[in-house]
Amino acid sequence: MTEMLVSCAVVIASAVGSGAPPQPQPETLIRLTVDATRAPKPALKYLLLPEIGEMTQGNPIPNYLKCVLDQESKGTDAPLSRLALKQVDRAARMDKPDWQILPKLKTDGVSLLLPDVQKMRQLANELNGRFRDEVALRRFDDAIVTAKTMFALARHMGEHPTLIGGLVAVAIATVAIAPLEEMIGQPGCPNLYWALTALPHPFVPLDKGLEGERVFVGTELRELDDTNPMTAAQLRKLMTHLDRVREIQRNEKKTGEWLAERAKDEKNLVAARARLQEHGLRADRLALFSPYQVLLLEAKLDYEIQRDETMKYAPLPTWEALAYIDKVPVPKETPLFSSFLSSLYSVRRAQGRLEQRLALLRHVEALRLHAADHEGKLPQKLSEVAVPLPVDPFSGKPFRYELVDGVGHLRGSPPKAGETNAVYHMHYEIIIRK
Repeated sequence: MTEMLVSCAVVIASAVGSGAPPQPQPETLIRLTVDATRAPKPALKYLLLPEIGEMTQGNPIPNYLKCVLDQESKGTDAPLSRLALKQVDRAARMDKPDWQILPKLKTDGVSLLLPDVQKMRQLANELNGRFRDEVALRRFDDAIVTAKTMFALARHMGEHPTLIGGLVAVAIATVAIAPLEEMIGQPGCPNLYWALTALPHPFVPLDKGLEGERVFVGTELRELDDTNPMTAAQLRKLMTHLDRVREIQRNEKKTGEWLAERAKDEKNLVAARARLQEHGLRADRLALFSPYQVLLLEAKLDYEIQRDETMKYAPLPTWEALAYIDKVPVPKETPLFSSFLSSLYSVRRAQGRLEQRLALLRHVEALRLHAADHEGKLPQKLSEVAVPLPVDPFSGKPFRYELVDGVGHLRGSPPKAGETNAVYHMHYEIIIRK
């Protein structure tokens, strides 16, 4: 069985001032008492995503949503029926996920409504209940079917063309991990090392969401013309729209005020025209543009440069991506379109935390393999394990492991000082069942 608890052994520093020592991060401790179990034969007997032989043609997204809408139409908050969850299983085994929102993405921009995203989380919670019931009854084959459905649901959510969709995909996959841990702790659970190894890496890709972010802002600035001079009326309309999109906060200048200040400085305008010319705009056209149009085009250029300075690192391994993104210089002056910049560091970190959880579980199963071949004993060091082990996504180095009085302690890299979501400071305590 598994037991999850958040350790409260956190020292609260009473010192006041900049000299106070950093506070230790709390750990999420997961105690697992497990069987020493060899890999199944054949090794890929159990997998955690549907195989192509299980798939049918079709778009799973409307089929997922139909299950929720049918329940809502009954005017009840009761859990989904067994039949409805079977429909979710079938949807998870369809081969062409299409969210069908690209046209609205190009027209609605940041105003795009995403009610479907919350419905997918609802489905994940419903499946989680079934998963836990199957695990408690030790119906492992049924539990594997549900695990496949939940992980396929997360992968399909990862096809959503927004970073919000990517974050929800991470959340859905994370929901599936807890009952999977519970299953590994049950007597008689098959070893899932090769099933975990077969999962795609990264499990939730962010490429669609990043492309969608680029479309969002292009939509909001589509009225900003870089070819023809804009009239005063066109500029006023654009500034009103930008104020609404930027959600003007207290003490933050409105678009018109921001532009008026900079338009007074002729040197600033000359430099702005020079930058735009350097980046491909023709000098004869720029000469016809009003100061406000020139400054808005430069602000758009600044946004695009700042955006790509972070996005270009996203495909790197987590430990490299976060290190580089964290070092991207912050402009001395807040850019006009700074509110359009996504918190890519946070999104990429969430993606990495999921990768870390899956890698830790793969280690747990590798330790079970080792114990099965060594009279139920855990290794002194990870280097003694015969199968390949993934590195910690946050360090690029092996996970921390120690054996104390026959109990294995496996830890991931802790969050950086000051980071939120310290719940991801994982510590697995592994005991081999006698």
